Amino acid sequence: LRRRPHSMAMLLLLPASAALLPGVSRSAPAFAAHSAVSRANLFLQQTDRAGTNVNPPFAGPRGTPLLDAVRSPSDMKGLTLQELKQLAYELRWETINAVSKTGGHLGSSLGVVELTVALHYVFNAPADPIIWDVSHQVYPHKILTGRRDRMHTLRQAGGLSGFAKRSESEYDCFGAGHSTTSISAALGMAVAHDLRGMKRNSVAIIGDGAITGGMAYEAMNNAAYLNSRVIVVYNDNGQVSLPTGTPSAGGTAPAGS
Repeated sequence: LRRRPHSMAMLLLLPASAALLPGVSRSAPAFAAHSAVSRANLFLQQTDRAGTNVNPPFAGPRGTPLLDAVRSPSDMKGLTLQELKQLAYELRWETINAVSKTGGHLGSSLGVVELTVALHYVFNAPADPIIWDVSHQVYPHKILTGRRDRMHTLRQAGGLSGFAKRSESEYDCFGAGHSTTSISAALGMAVAHDLRGMKRNSVAIIGDGAITGGMAYEAMNNAAYLNSRVIVVYNDNGQVSLPTGTPSAGGTAPAGS
């Protein structure tokens, strides 16, 4: 418990198997949302001295004015650096809210929020193809490319795919769902641009897990030989997608690479 001049902050960590406090029954109001707290594993709340909720730090922004103004990546081009940071903050919470309703790859998507904003600010997708290796981290990308109002259908029958899908959007230039293919795909598109006399960038985003596959190295060798314009973004986060409980470089808990 940490006291502030006009507020108190309380952090309560409850593992899924946490026992109830002595003398408190499971039916008590304090545990009415026990299952939700167990799933989240973290509850943080700020209250003033009267016990009134005051700006919970993990509740997300009250509004999303910048994200509301982005219908496509072109709407981001005039934003300042500070506005881009605010956009990333709003985008992060939009991703959390979407996945909390449908489930999906949350960790991998949260790990590339700022990167997604930067890529769409710097490059001119879809003219510059952006290829996500595995593509389990594309939820922020989907939100910024005109699919925000359909995120509630994510991974549902007839809804948005949990991965990049070419038939879903012109911004999804390559479909995946498995690893190590992004650099080869980016190179193929770069060569196609060269053959058509088009000056464009082909961008591949690959993590430290996916880059362990041989196809990535074959593609890099081939790219050096062909000398086409391929940009590889290496997301070295020390975490690899593994079954739950399997140790990895990033710890025991699995996370998207």
